[in-house]
Amino acid sequence: MKFKTKKGSDLESRERKAHLLDEISELYHENTIFIHLSSQRELYNSFDPAPESERELSDDVENYIFTELEHKASKSRIGITFIADDKSLFDTETVKTAFANHFKIRAEEQIIKNRKSLTHWILKFLLGLFVLGAFLFVSHLFKTNANGHPSLSIMGEGFGIIGWVAMWEPAAYFLYGRNDERRTLLDYMRLHRAEVKIESTADFAAHNQNS
Repeated sequence: MKFKTKKGSDLESRERKAHLLDEISELYHENTIFIHLSSQRELYNSFDPAPESERELSDDVENYIFTELEHKASKSRIGITFIADDKSLFDTETVKTAFANHFKIRAEEQIIKNRKSLTHWILKFLLGLFVLGAFLFVSHLFKTNANGHPSLSIMGEGFGIIGWVAMWEPAAYFLYGRNDERRTLLDYMRLHRAEVKIESTADFAAHNQNS
């Protein structure tokens, strides 16, 4: 079942702003990901009843692409070349359309996911600030009234630690998690804009021998 969203304009806006990425990409060679397919059917999610041009890619294909993407330069252009045992069994335009549509939808989903995630963690951050303030206040009370009692001093330190722990996950998200989400969105956009080709096994082998 395809995921529909009204946030398509957001993706288009982000893609217009991505012209700087294209300029930077010119500094790099295109990084091509090669994928072997015995038939066009292997490309798709077998449970998706949509027409081929609108059908989701299979999890195996998407996972393989992202595994390979980890080894590519982060600002490089991405090319996808499908290596086919029999190229005549593949409809090149349908494959290109399906590939672009799949990652466009993934990017739109990621935009919504990133917004929900940001809202979630802002609320967690505000709650963490409240908990931190409350526990630091309690910690201060224990420490100022310890009067040489080690147990009260230790309890004061403990409440202070608990308060800071409440801030750990929100802080980790804004320091690291937010960047990971942006990187995922960027990868989806790069794949949406990737040049897709289909090459026969024989041509691919000959090209490798010549190079």
